[in-house]
Amino acid sequence: MFLKAFLLNNKLIGHLMFLVLFVLALLFYLERTIFVDPCYALFNLFYYRDYVVEASRHAVVIPQTLALLAIKMNLPFRFILAVYSVSFILLYYIVFLVIAYLFKLDRLALAVPLLLMVGVKYSFFWISTETHQALVYTILFYAFLVWSLTFRPGIFSWFTRVAVAAAILLLCFYSHPVSLFTVLFVLGFFVVDNKLWLKPEAYILAAVIIVLSLIKFLTSSPAGYENAFFKGFGSFFERLGDLLKSGSFIFLRKKLLHIYLFPMIIFMITTAWYLVKKQYLKLGYYLLSLLLFALIIFTTFDLWYYDFIQEKNLMGLILFLLIPFLKDVVFPMGRTRLVVQGLLVVMFLFGTIHVIRASSFFRERLAYISNLISITRSMPEKKFLMAEEMIDRDKLNVYWSLGPETVMLSSLGGPDSTVCMYINDNYGKIAEGTSLNDTMTVIFVPWAKSLDLGRMNRRYFNLDHSVTRKLTEKDLIQGKKITIYSNKFEDPAFHNGNDSCTTDSSGNRFFVLKGEFSPGLFGKYSDIIHSSSVMVTARVRVYPFEKMNPKWLILAISREQNLVVYNYHRSEIPPDSLKPGQWTTLEASGIVSSTDPRDQLKIYLWNPEKKRVGMDDFEISCQVVIH
Repeated sequence: MFLKAFLLNNKLIGHLMFLVLFVLALLFYLERTIFVDPCYALFNLFYYRDYVVEASRHAVVIPQTLALLAIKMNLPFRFILAVYSVSFILLYYIVFLVIAYLFKLDRLALAVPLLLMVGVKYSFFWISTETHQALVYTILFYAFLVWSLTFRPGIFSWFTRVAVAAAILLLCFYSHPVSLFTVLFVLGFFVVDNKLWLKPEAYILAAVIIVLSLIKFLTSSPAGYENAFFKGFGSFFERLGDLLKSGSFIFLRKKLLHIYLFPMIIFMITTAWYLVKKQYLKLGYYLLSLLLFALIIFTTFDLWYYDFIQEKNLMGLILFLLIPFLKDVVFPMGRTRLVVQGLLVVMFLFGTIHVIRASSFFRERLAYISNLISITRSMPEKKFLMAEEMIDRDKLNVYWSLGPETVMLSSLGGPDSTVCMYINDNYGKIAEGTSLNDTMTVIFVPWAKSLDLGRMNRRYFNLDHSVTRKLTEKDLIQGKKITIYSNKFEDPAFHNGNDSCTTDSSGNRFFVLKGEFSPGLFGKYSDIIHSSSVMVTARVRVYPFEKMNPKWLILAISREQNLVVYNYHRSEIPPDSLKPGQWTTLEASGIVSSTDPRDQLKIYLWNPEKKRVGMDDFEISCQVVIH
């Protein structure tokens, strides 16, 4: 009886779902706030001490309010991070309360917590993305339309209905442009569901949507996010031919039986429901809308992105599935309805499990950044540059955000513990001749390479009186040198294909390479090295028997999988140093990182010209680095 009463109480289910969301937001507040865009957005609140709006998405100031208020009250740093994490859930909870209690649409209100957890795993931690907000406001827009059917006839009611709906549309459009498609869908669904073909309100609201779209398009910056979105939409037909190569399509296909299993079940149940009820017009609208919006996503977001971005891109599809399901698939009281209600709870629980599992990646990511910060504690500087090859890409897959992330994470110990680390990669490469001795600037992110120290909130951050130091690979080493391969070629029986050992006039035995690849270290990374990140150093003495181009005799260190190279380091020698009849030492070193058991480690001498080369004293060692 208790289970039945619980499953039939939509308000109670919704409150419990949000209780889980609040707990997760508090439990993982560091993982949600010290991560890429949320971290940068929160830092900007500290930096400017005011609302921060990007790409004219003005509605984003709403969830910033509590954190900004806490900053102005000089509240503890960790508390502000927790408040920022919870603020977004609080905003969505308020929308849920409005729909459930003011509009009295408690079943439809469940779309809000379900949208945040169904088809979601890594994107739960990308809290500042405006897509979530636009989709939640879309649910509010549709719920208001349904509720407005209960208004009394009259000019005042008509005006109120149109004015409030238009205001919600403003919230949608000034959150994210994807709302163009979601609000059109729910408006059309509302008209079809209630047969409002002759009512002027729907056409007025459709005109408002079109006008808002034109305004957003005409006022968007040519180099901004909005313009990139509209350009992608404008290339719809051009990209349609490459649909199967679309990053979003490939992602959905790979995850269909994983995080998108329940959305697929919802789709099948809703389709079957419309067929059984012979609601063919609604079925046609439902299927056509899903197909068109899916094609828009696949063509607009045709490049491969990280999982948390792909999940965000596909969240609109989840809304297309939830609204008809929650509105129409209502069985009579009894077991069948309990099954549907139970399905909603199970979907949410599975989403919760996915999020908890994903949290391990974010914890490891924070631990990796903490270790990077720890190597700077013995140094007098507070600002640092790092080369791209020094970073473990498995742990830190977005490079530009390391500046904000290190500033925020290091400041948990107080303002005097603040450090800033910047990755000098191709995307954010600093200009040649940039002075690293200026103590009043901070190289922060690629589009803000000279952060003004004078504006820093010194209650929370302190980077004063520090020049910028370039970190070297040696700075990252923390372990003893371990030899993992040694071959002095003293065994006369040793051979490699047609190549074999020989002895010179002094009795020294060495190996003669005639082919393209020498003997060396080949095998699974995990079998050879028992740390996820190491500094590998390889040395070998070489003896050319004939003149050769030094560019074509290379000591190589490679981590690869299925012929795709992920880490590659090679020896470099002066042009005149490789002479026939003389021994020369080649050396290659670099950081190699791996957590994939399928990765192969290959260290060898590459001789593509296949000239005769003697080699001796081949030694390979490694040292653990910060990981």
